[in-house]
Amino acid sequence: MNKRYLNHKTHTDIITFNYSYDDKLEAEFFVSFWAINKSAKEHRQTVENETLRVIIHGVLHCMGYNDGDKEEVNNMRKMEDTFISMFHMKHRRYV
Repeated sequence: MNKRYLNHKTHTDIITFNYSYDDKLEAEFFVSFWAINKSAKEHRQTVENETLRVIIHGVLHCMGYNDGDKEEVNNMRKMEDTFISMFHMKHRRYV
């Protein structure tokens, strides 16, 4: 799917198809648990915490946030942290 729809040759943890309109969130998320498990290990996270981060990441894309450059990535990470904190889960930042 990553090659077909995004023209990427690398693995990704989530692909978001955003169908939102007006103030209504409507989307499809295709999640790679292989990639989530890999990222969780690399960043010393639980699979549950990493899954939550990935789903929030997809929702943020639907809200207009992007991660195409370093500044956007930093902003996306801050927003992920904000939303994760709403779940009252302890999430360690990437080092």
